[in-house]
Amino acid sequence: MELVADLSTGGVVLRNRDDLERFSVQALLAPDDEPRGDGDLGALAAALSVHDAGTVDPTGHVSIPVAVVRRMAGDEAVSEGGSVGPEWESAFAAMLEQAASQGWITDDGSIRAHIEWVSA
Repeated sequence: MELVADLSTGGVVLRNRDDLERFSVQALLAPDDEPRGDGDLGALAAALSVHDAGTVDPTGHVSIPVAVVRRMAGDEAVSEGGSVGPEWESAFAAMLEQAASQGWITDDGSIRAHIEWVSA
């Protein structure tokens, strides 16, 4: 599953909600653009803030509250004509347990993720 932030529009969506084997944050850059450091982190932080979807920490990782992932997974399910059911919740809980065992859950229970910089 990927939390995708389009830095050119400020949009934030969750994609592949049913892929619970991995979790990442993708920051979409303009075509042929390279990450520029603090400016891109600032644009990512702003997009996440506007959508109440998480925060960027000083180390360049993103913290996403679990409730945000559930909300956005539900939004994606509705747009596909479905819903998030008990099977998804069970698989999501297993993903969170695995993430915690690897140190990817913060003290406040948020998911900590690295940023993948992607040219759009």
